[in-house]
Amino acid sequence: MVSVDQLCCLDGLIWLQSGNAVGALTRQHQTTVSRNQKKCAKTLGVDVLKRDGRWQIEGDSQLLQLERSVHQTARLKSVRTLRLEASLSAETTLPEGAASEWVVGTSRIQNPQHLSTLLKQRVIDAWLTPRSASEEGDVELAWIPLWDEPEDVGLIVQRDLRKQHPVRVLSDKLSAQHLLRRFVLQAPGGSDSTSPINHQLIP
Repeated sequence: MVSVDQLCCLDGLIWLQSGNAVGALTRQHQTTVSRNQKKCAKTLGVDVLKRDGRWQIEGDSQLLQLERSVHQTARLKSVRTLRLEASLSAETTLPEGAASEWVVGTSRIQNPQHLSTLLKQRVIDAWLTPRSASEEGDVELAWIPLWDEPEDVGLIVQRDLRKQHPVRVLSDKLSAQHLLRRFVLQAPGGSDSTSPINHQLIP
C-alpha cells in the first residue's frame, strides 16, 4: 500500500527521533523526508505526532504493522538495507561485507524499552548492545551472544528472526571481527585501526 521509500522515512523518524538524522541517512532533503512520512501516515490512517519530546504514532496502527511485516520480510529476502541499532561506541565498525547489507543508526532516545519496542514493531531488525542495556526476560525477543570481554555484548532480535540467514551471518562476522581485533591488540607492535560506521539508511 505504501512505497519502500515512504515507510522508510516514517520508520526512520520513529527510530532515530530526528528528521535531520533521517535526511542524512536517506540522503534526502528533510522536506522530502517529511513529505514521504506524512503521505505514508495518511495512507495507513495514522498520525505522527511529537509528544513529550518524542515522535510517536497515534491511531489504529494495524495496517502499519502489516506493512512493516511485509517490508521486513522483503529486507530479509533481499539481504540489503536491514536496520541495525548500534548503541556502542563511535569506534564500532561493521565487518567487511556486512556494511553493504545492513544500515546502521543510533536512536536519539537510548532507552532499552524504546529500542525493544522498535524491534517488536519491526521498525529495526537487530540491536547491537551490551547486555546490561538489554531488556531481560522478554519472551518476544532473543539474545544472541557475540563476546564477553571486556563486557557481554550481543544482538537482540525478534525471536522468530534469530535463525534467519542474514542475522546468523552478521552475528558470525561480528564475533570473528572481535576476536581478530583482540588478537591484533595483543600482538607485539599491533594497533587497533578502525574506520567509522557506514551510517546509511537507504530503502
